[in-house]
Amino acid sequence: MGLNFQGRVPPTGGAGSRKPNHRGISAMRKSILAASIAALTAPAAFAGSVVSDADINLNGGMTAGYFYTTNTGSNNNDNYQVSDFMVELSGDAAEGVGFVGAFGTMAGITVLDGGVNNSPYSYGFQYGWLTVAPMAGLSVQAGMLATNVGYEVTPSYANPHATIAALWGGQPVYYPGVRVNYEAGDMGFYAEVNDDALGTATSAWAAGINGAAGSLEYAVSYYNYNGYKDLIDVIVSADLGGIPLAVNFDYHILENAPTAGADDSAFGVALYATPGFGKVAVPVRVEFLSDGTSGIYGVDSATTLTITPTYNFSDNTFVRAELSMVSSDNKIFADDNGNPEDTKTSFALQAGFIF
Repeated sequence: MGLNFQGRVPPTGGAGSRKPNHRGISAMRKSILAASIAALTAPAAFAGSVVSDADINLNGGMTAGYFYTTNTGSNNNDNYQVSDFMVELSGDAAEGVGFVGAFGTMAGITVLDGGVNNSPYSYGFQYGWLTVAPMAGLSVQAGMLATNVGYEVTPSYANPHATIAALWGGQPVYYPGVRVNYEAGDMGFYAEVNDDALGTATSAWAAGINGAAGSLEYAVSYYNYNGYKDLIDVIVSADLGGIPLAVNFDYHILENAPTAGADDSAFGVALYATPGFGKVAVPVRVEFLSDGTSGIYGVDSATTLTITPTYNFSDNTFVRAELSMVSSDNKIFADDNGNPEDTKTSFALQAGFIF
């Protein structure tokens, strides 16, 4: 079956997950946007069982490590921190109504901040929704939704890298809303309305399709911030000679340029490759962003390169080192004396446990 839209929540296994059905280290997840952790259509692989009047699935993960980066704008160049700690409970919708709910903390570390002087993305309740499934193939979700836009998710244990792509910064994450999903054969469709706010917009709507074409799997979403911005998001994945590959492309169009004569559009692309052998894998991510004077990414144009050698002790434990480099036309960084800079080099050492 092709990709499954159920909300961009972390898959069980995560960060360079060692399982073939997960995004990451030894093999990339076969369904790019599947909410396998939500367990709304099937139990998660490492789900635990909680004694209750109904069957409850328990999963999540934790990552922590050391981060060093240049050009932070201060004399603080390193940091020790818990990147993520998430606990998720879910119940199957097979009997008509299901749920998913997650709480914890996420640092939201990106390749642009390198894990130093960043603020935690949020604490406490993160996302959760009820799912009503009135018939086979049809479901309605209502609550704090996880977006279907984008390849990477916020918790780093569910990604092949310790830092999140710069592309992620231009994508929605979690928001209150209602989503309708429909699956027919190898294809899936969704449409939603939500209260995601950005710029002058206080609400948004989205629609998308996913499926498989030969050896390729794809997902396409159109996301509209009412009266402010349109976003087209495309994800394609394949396996080439045993190496999982993926591409995430975003195109943004502002309803109005920020100032007269400024650009009103931007695009970004992230390329992923995850070569590996045995318990060792070396995920590589390359990005190119171009937003001119639109301010959507704030870089004019930029490139990033991230390499993350990973050793998997087991299917749910790993340690990884990471080297990333960023180059931007705009001087979006600063040295220790506050002088503008256009490059950043970062290093991270991170361990993770997924349950």
